[in-house]
Amino acid sequence: MNAISMGGRAAVAEQDVGRAAAPRRPDRKSQLARIAADLFCERGYYTVGLGEIATEAGITGPAIYRHFRNKQAILAYAARDLSAALEGLAREVAGRHGSPWQRLEGAVLEVARLVVERRRGVRLYQWERRYLEPADHAGFTAAIRSLVEELAAVLGRARPRLPAADLSTLAAAALSAIASLGTHRTQVSARAAEEALCGLAMGVLAASLPPRLAAGPATAPREPEPGEFASRRERLLVSALRPFREHGFHGVTMEELGAAAGIGGSSVYRHFASKAELLAAVYYRAADRLAATVNAATEGAGDPGEALRGLVDAYVGFTFLHSDLAAVYLSEYENLPAEDRHTLRKVQREHVEQWVRLVTAVNGKARGAHARLAVHAALNIVHDFSMSRRRLADPEQVKPLVFAALAS
Repeated sequence: MNAISMGGRAAVAEQDVGRAAAPRRPDRKSQLARIAADLFCERGYYTVGLGEIATEAGITGPAIYRHFRNKQAILAYAARDLSAALEGLAREVAGRHGSPWQRLEGAVLEVARLVVERRRGVRLYQWERRYLEPADHAGFTAAIRSLVEELAAVLGRARPRLPAADLSTLAAAALSAIASLGTHRTQVSARAAEEALCGLAMGVLAASLPPRLAAGPATAPREPEPGEFASRRERLLVSALRPFREHGFHGVTMEELGAAAGIGGSSVYRHFASKAELLAAVYYRAADRLAATVNAATEGAGDPGEALRGLVDAYVGFTFLHSDLAAVYLSEYENLPAEDRHTLRKVQREHVEQWVRLVTAVNGKARGAHARLAVHAALNIVHDFSMSRRRLADPEQVKPLVFAALAS
């Protein structure tokens, strides 16, 4: 199931003909919202101004107010625009004809096309939606769940013996694999990306999961609290994680971060000269801990396969145990000081390259851009599942999803 079957291609091609006969261009508000979504995902909601959105769109600053009263309104519209696209895909999944596997292949291809088309702004589902008003946030979340449910329903016809929980887990993982294209900058053509993402998603949908060991917690586990005698600096590093994760770098003040650690007023600045310096310290802490964990898991491996298994075990375990730390590490990169951002970017790239080298050694057919796409898909599955408020799978169930993506 690693490539689109001939039957699936034919069915999709027929639908493409019908769609091509009546092309629809997004209206001006949708165009502006998509441009804004791209900028929000690339640079962060707080750092992008309406004037920058207008410039990117080729209009004057005042002209944008003909369509949106403020930045919050354009974020809400962008979320609703993407929600509508997801709801449309869910309806397409429900209305498709053919065998269950053909329907799945056609569905994942449509999702892949949407992600390729909106690559720069698709990460809206991960981070920037936290700035939405409750009603808009709920609507966005409902649209994602609807697509997962429709895909799971079709998968249930293809694999009728699977429990409902497994169907939802596999469907969510397949969509996460496709959405991973928005999390990195690997250069790949649109057609190659669509085909690769479809193969990755179908490989994930065909995966087998072990039984779930126990019900997960209602919320993601927090970073372990520092001990009674931890230094104030350590308390700040630990306590800052949840506020950074929930409100973003620009959504909290140094005083609020200090209060979360039980440290008041100017005392915070005795340990960190600025909020950016505190954020950088969080990043270095995460990078050091992850490197130590990964090195311990891969040292002494007898072959690439053993090393890859150790890497997967270590990374999944680390990300689930330290989900707040991982979430901040993944979401606040653009807010680091320039020098730290450059240094940590190299650390992140080397980590990905370690995965790519092992995947290439184990799976000789996955090379170059395809291997990187597979690695980023696997990593995104880990990130989405470990950081979700609704735990659809435990770490032992996530591992086979990772291997399915890497083998596709």
